[in-house]
Amino acid sequence: MVDINPYLISDAEASGRRLTPIPVRNKIFQEGWLQELLHKHPSILPVDYLDESYAPIVSLGREIASIDNLFVSPSGLITVVETKLWRNSEAHRTVVAQILDYAKTLTTWTYDQLNKSVVSYMSKQFGEQISIYAILKRAFPKIEIGEVEFQAKVQDCLTNGKFALIIVGDKIFPEATQLVEIIQSAPHLQFSMGFVELRCYMLERGSNWPLVVVPNFVAKTKEMTRAVVRVIYEEKQPEVQVDAVEEEKPTGRTNFPIFVASLPSNIRDNFRSYLERWMKAGYVIYWGKVGFSLRIPWKGKLVTIFDAYPYSLGLFSEKLTNQYGLPMDIFEKYKSEIMNSPVLGSLMTAGRRYLNYTDMTPDDVILVLQSTDKFVHELSDIDSSR
Repeated sequence: MVDINPYLISDAEASGRRLTPIPVRNKIFQEGWLQELLHKHPSILPVDYLDESYAPIVSLGREIASIDNLFVSPSGLITVVETKLWRNSEAHRTVVAQILDYAKTLTTWTYDQLNKSVVSYMSKQFGEQISIYAILKRAFPKIEIGEVEFQAKVQDCLTNGKFALIIVGDKIFPEATQLVEIIQSAPHLQFSMGFVELRCYMLERGSNWPLVVVPNFVAKTKEMTRAVVRVIYEEKQPEVQVDAVEEEKPTGRTNFPIFVASLPSNIRDNFRSYLERWMKAGYVIYWGKVGFSLRIPWKGKLVTIFDAYPYSLGLFSEKLTNQYGLPMDIFEKYKSEIMNSPVLGSLMTAGRRYLNYTDMTPDDVILVLQSTDKFVHELSDIDSSR
């Protein structure tokens, strides 16, 4: 690996000097300082070099789910960072396995769990209860993604283990980048992994402060998103082989089996049943990036009656009824059924549309699906009789 020596140029005459590197043996900071540096200055991490779809990033906090640093992008992609200093040589031998364990833990989380952890961190550290989406909007006020779509994308990353995993240190040991055996222990995750050295240089001779920090990508790997695991047994010690499977080119949208698989297990069969029913009836199912919308023709146009995501669903509203010019008496029947659930009824009374599955019982979800089914059936009959 070739060292890069930065120079401080003083004027247009090119006067200047080479900056003096701070030896890694000089214990001028601890891992906690390195983590705080990344938390306050996320742009130090060259995430776009690993995968530009993960950039830009904003910090969600430190020690969330025991992760040193956690970041998210406006597109809902998550970056997990583990920091290790050169002098902690023993830790370097296990750091790859450690960051993979953190990634595996995150795949068991829901968006709500992650959001509660972030809110708790912000409250303890800064006395401010602020959500992930609010943090994102504060860092990138001009982003156009809505909160519902953002949450769905984050949940998709959590469900599928789609993370940027970055190990950061003042020096990266070569053996830490020898990943093959450890990476194969997590063939179900869809991650990219990178190793970043943060090289520090004295700005003023004889003084550690202030200093210049130069990030340098040491290595990266684009991990397989699927694998076939074969156990070979021929009257001897079993052999296990892990073979990468070439992925189909992504379409950018979900589909029936992927969406159903992304749902909580206690409501999958119900969603599968109604989706099959609606498709058989000829209703339009529009597949988005992580969810779908149920659309029917009305007065020559397609209108969206229902939409659902891996973690939430939406109710129809009186406002939309008026906007689309739908019969109010049909909507009132739909509303009357929804009001049979205290949870759903309070949501509709408050004028809210979306509710997470974790805030509902399976019976609440079934009620929404049943009510929606009756609603679209009556509307379709009216439209087809015109």
